[in-house]
Amino acid sequence: MNNRVLVRWHDARLFPDTYSADEVRNLEMSEFETVGYLVSRDSKTTKLASEHDIEGRHRNIILIPNGSIISIRRLFLGSFM
Repeated sequence: MNNRVLVRWHDARLFPDTYSADEVRNLEMSEFETVGYLVSRDSKTTKLASEHDIEGRHRNIILIPNGSIISIRRLFLGSFM
């Protein structure tokens, strides 16, 4: 089963300076793209791993709140040989 995905999502961002109300209106959240193996997805969280071994264990896990996700796309790799 192909479970490699590209997730585009918003993350929190800190602006450590002083701003007027008009300047604050123009500030935006950070947008990220994460590529990984989709391990699971429930009502709150999407869980990705950057690696998995042949026994099905995963490592380097990232948890992304579903409310922050903009899109999820499956990735298909071509033949290397």
